[in-house]
Amino acid sequence: MLDLEIVTPQRPLFQGKIASVTVPGELAPFQILFNHAPIVSTLTPGVVAAKDENGNSLFFAVGTGFVMVQENKVWVCVDKAFSRNDVDKTQTEQLLAELKSKLLHSKSEKEKAEIATRIAELKAQIEICEK
Repeated sequence: MLDLEIVTPQRPLFQGKIASVTVPGELAPFQILFNHAPIVSTLTPGVVAAKDENGNSLFFAVGTGFVMVQENKVWVCVDKAFSRNDVDKTQTEQLLAELKSKLLHSKSEKEKAEIATRIAELKAQIEICEK
């Protein structure tokens, strides 16, 4: 089993034993299993999917950050993290539609990048509501 911690600057979201976890790596999602090699990797907004010790699936929406694996301990340190209970799907879908419209009218590249990141975060939140 692995020990998983998902933390943000505001709060720890999850701490527990898991069999495996898939994280949204910057280049592609990747899975971490028991006895994984030590690693530190950046994360992009997306879904963290874990299997607990009973085989149940757990899903969390996360923002940007990093994951560190060492000696069967996994730390997911991100700027934002949400469980399914934290998300109001209807409100999130409305905000997503507003941001997509705002992205079309945005002029600066910096603003477009910030909006695109926020859109990815909202899509991950909607995705965990549908699982």
